[in-house]
Amino acid sequence: MDTTDNLEEASAATAAFESKLKALILESFADGAAIEGTWEIILPLTDAPNWTVEVTKVRTDETSYDPDFIGE
Repeated sequence: MDTTDNLEEASAATAAFESKLKALILESFADGAAIEGTWEIILPLTDAPNWTVEVTKVRTDETSYDPDFIGE
């Protein structure tokens, strides 16, 4: 396996993560969950890092819906 394979796998994993995160946020919002805020993710694995995730609501002037929009 060369570096190109690793980059392609990382890119595919990142795209899958973004897709799952987008679906989670949309589904949670639709269910009425309070998703805006800062979340501390502490994992029970000593080799895995812990994470801080901030979710901020952003309103745009656009009235159209873009299902592929993840945000910047």
